[in-house]
Amino acid sequence: MPTRADASQTGVRVPLISRVMTSSSSFAALDQFVAALEHRIQTAIAQLSPDAPPTIRCRFQQGRLLVLSEDNQTAVTATERDRRFKALALSMSQGLTETELLEEFLNSEGELPVRLYLRKRGTASPYAARSCGWKPADTVSDLFDPPTIGEPTETGSDETDVAPGALVLLSNPMEEETPPPFEEEIPETSTTVQQPLSQQWQQFISTLQIRAKWRRVTADWQELPWRSVGGLAIAGLTVGAIAYSVTRPCLVGSCERRQTASDLSQETFNQLQGNPTPEKVASAHDDVQKAVRLVSAIPPWSPHYDAAQAELVRYRTQLSDLEWIIAAQKDATTASEKSQDPPHPVPVWVEVHLLWQKAINHLNRVPDSSPLSEFAQLKLAEYEANREAIGQRLLVEEQAEANLNKAVQAAQLATIHTENAATLTDWLNAQREWDRATQALSLIPQGSLAHEEARSLRSDYRSKFIQTRTRTTFEKAGERAYQDALADAAQAQAAERRNQWTQAVNHWSDAYAQMRQVPKNTIRYGEAQGHLGSYQDSLKQAQTRLKQAVALQTIEDDLQNLCPIAAGICTYTYSSRQIEIILREPYDSAVSQSISPPSTQGRLSRSDSVIAETHQLVQSIMQLGNQIQLPISLYNVDRQFIARYRPEYGGFSRE
Repeated sequence: MPTRADASQTGVRVPLISRVMTSSSSFAALDQFVAALEHRIQTAIAQLSPDAPPTIRCRFQQGRLLVLSEDNQTAVTATERDRRFKALALSMSQGLTETELLEEFLNSEGELPVRLYLRKRGTASPYAARSCGWKPADTVSDLFDPPTIGEPTETGSDETDVAPGALVLLSNPMEEETPPPFEEEIPETSTTVQQPLSQQWQQFISTLQIRAKWRRVTADWQELPWRSVGGLAIAGLTVGAIAYSVTRPCLVGSCERRQTASDLSQETFNQLQGNPTPEKVASAHDDVQKAVRLVSAIPPWSPHYDAAQAELVRYRTQLSDLEWIIAAQKDATTASEKSQDPPHPVPVWVEVHLLWQKAINHLNRVPDSSPLSEFAQLKLAEYEANREAIGQRLLVEEQAEANLNKAVQAAQLATIHTENAATLTDWLNAQREWDRATQALSLIPQGSLAHEEARSLRSDYRSKFIQTRTRTTFEKAGERAYQDALADAAQAQAAERRNQWTQAVNHWSDAYAQMRQVPKNTIRYGEAQGHLGSYQDSLKQAQTRLKQAVALQTIEDDLQNLCPIAAGICTYTYSSRQIEIILREPYDSAVSQSISPPSTQGRLSRSDSVIAETHQLVQSIMQLGNQIQLPISLYNVDRQFIARYRPEYGGFSRE
């Protein structure tokens, strides 16, 4: 082993090795050594991985140093595992270099046997391990000699066949060897934040520093009886080991820890009777945790160890089941708090529904074989009922929101149709949309978040629906009257073409009356007013033609009375358009003179009888013309035009 002078020359920092140990302090020093080493390795590895440093645990068991590194993630590849082992070895070497190492820890070859473990945080067993030996002068390259790093060996291979520094993967480490009892001192929520050493450890380190100074003073004292001192140290170590073993719990006789743990476990079931509160469940969880800590402290050399390990598995299973129940109650409590003071918007109900589902999922993880299954099933039925109720409330709220959106969209369409209405169809569309909007609002139930807004919109939408419906009614009446008038006018025109003047007069009369019924301020009102004038004229013309038609039925008798054959006054011809009368002498000139203006008549040279007959003839011609509403043309026997009676003017015209 190099001396202080050798170390200063080679540049290698040699750890302080104590060769003196009394029997009364050997095991205390062992515990102090392991605690100090664990702290130094943790500090060193935190410098290598500052973002997420692993948690370090150390044990000294069966003459070998056990070092466990816990990470959040498992090293999947061989390269990643090799990297983690190198970082752990580097930190371990630095920690051993800085910590006083007891000579008794070394084997006959002056080497400290080391077993390195990798474990994922939260799991019970390591997933990879490596064996190596460390000497005070070792460097990291010595521990990781490239030729000795090989492929992972099969699970269950004999550790004696593994060369120092070789990587060993453990699919089931329990088959290879009993994993180190690191779990018993790992808290439920591990943290990688380094805490300062306690005052006890600070005092221990100060003691180690004083010892180092003392060795430097006595380094050259060759006459010191080292062999005697070494013998005393070995004897003290042996006695201390025996004393340490005897002081471990449940070594002889009955095991009070197991009974206490059993009582705590039974108390857990007593607390979970009926429908306990989350506080009682948390208290039961604490009791099971205490039971786990009590049983896990029983050492392997205790006769109660095997039974304690079986109980430990049961308690940890109970602890896991309780943790699922606690997680379920936590989500259920959050869901209950969020659902208070309804109504809420749809996203809040969705969140509450998901929380109940999460709580149900947690409870479903409790197996049927678990002693807590009955309690889990009880809570499961309660949570499923709550989830169903929230699901119904969510459905109601979604439908209410959908109906509110439908109402608002329909109102927007109705407003557009109303503002741009140019036909009856536009008004009908507006009425339909307002009706759809009011119907959608009526479907929104009381107690929903949309109900308050729906109530404020309902009166406005209802008022606009009534206004639109009234306007649509007027438009329907106007459109109906307008279309009926057009139909009657078409029938009147058809009757005229058939010379059915009575029907023509009736249809024109109906058409005129229908046009007058088109309400004001409607779309068809302006067009109806434009048709009234033409319909009135057509009615008058039809009435005139009707009179003509009636008159033409008796025209022959009337003309015979006007121009009797025996009298020899005149002759006649007629058609549906006009009548021609041929006057004989002297009646032709008498009629011409009679219808002339008084200023141009002159003195009549006819006899009184001719004058009387002429006067009567003119009166009869005028009466017949007015009756049949046809012009009557007067000619002399030479077919020379004398005059024409125009009934529309009520007089004769010489044109």
